[in-house]
Amino acid sequence: MIEVSGKVKWQSRRGMRELDLMLLPFVDIDLPKCDEQMLNDYVDLLEASDLELVRWFNGTEEANTESRRKVIEFIKKCHATRMGKEGV
Repeated sequence: MIEVSGKVKWQSRRGMRELDLMLLPFVDIDLPKCDEQMLNDYVDLLEASDLELVRWFNGTEEANTESRRKVIEFIKKCHATRMGKEGV
């Protein structure tokens, strides 16, 4: 397990409901169970704009790097496993 810093948690709060519903549970529940590489890739993903993230998550555009595509798919997979458990 890894320690997720308060800075990463704060940066995960995007202020867009669609993103917050995906990112906040991920950073609290799933990311701590991942390895350092996933953490680094997630931090890189957070560098993207909200508009880019929304487009990448809803599939209207593809993320611009392979590592970002992998993180997005992993977040979506984690989100799908939580569906119904948290009322999301």
